Amino acid sequence: MPFFLVKLRSRALRTATLAAALALTPIWASGQEVAATETVVVTDLYELESLLPDMPSGELDSVRNIASWCLEMSRVFDGRLAEARTRIDFQRDLKKVEIKGLEVRQKAAGKAKDDESRKALEAEVKVQKAELDVLNAIKDVADQEQALVKDLEAAGKVLRGLAGDFDGLAGNRSSARRAWEKAKDQAEQAGLPAPALVIGYGANDKAMRSIGDAGKDLKGLGDRLMKLAKARQGLVGAWERMEKTKAER
Repeated sequence: MPFFLVKLRSRALRTATLAAALALTPIWASGQEVAATETVVVTDLYELESLLPDMPSGELDSVRNIASWCLEMSRVFDGRLAEARTRIDFQRDLKKVEIKGLEVRQKAAGKAKDDESRKALEAEVKVQKAELDVLNAIKDVADQEQALVKDLEAAGKVLRGLAGDFDGLAGNRSSARRAWEKAKDQAEQAGLPAPALVIGYGANDKAMRSIGDAGKDLKGLGDRLMKLAKARQGLVGAWERMEKTKAER
């Protein structure tokens, strides 16, 4: 080779070496012809088995289990949220009315020069507002959980599809290999060259598309889970502030 000579022990290393060689070629060999014996044969690097390895049955089962979990969690969130959101909204509205009433009484006590009542009502208003902050934080959590329902459902469906497509990919390859072995035996018996192993790209492309779809939906699920975690942290903070306000009353 014009650049270096290395004994490549793995397909991954050959791939990396090929990429480096192709990147350097325009600089080091501009206008030069490369001898046929020195070109890198890349066909084996792009065999279907290399591009997209089969997924073992155990891993497929794990993907299906995760898909089932996503779909089940989607149903759980959806089922409990319908009633919970109604209760949360009702409690928030009730708390706002309660705060408004306390503020009216606080203002009246101030006009009456009743400092003791005014200060007591002022402290109570702070507590009730802190409780409203907790209810608002709970609503934020519920909103994120509601959005999570669709994200979990989408992730569950796409993972089931991914497992099914990899099943199809494995079946396609097995059928092609059996047909090739039969044709090879027949060619050997007839004294003819062995035929090339050709595996249809249809199943391969379908599985590749499934990987892309899964990546997109799982990213969406991950983003939503991060938002839910942030909302729950907000709830914890609101609760701590409420407890502190009550203690200071």
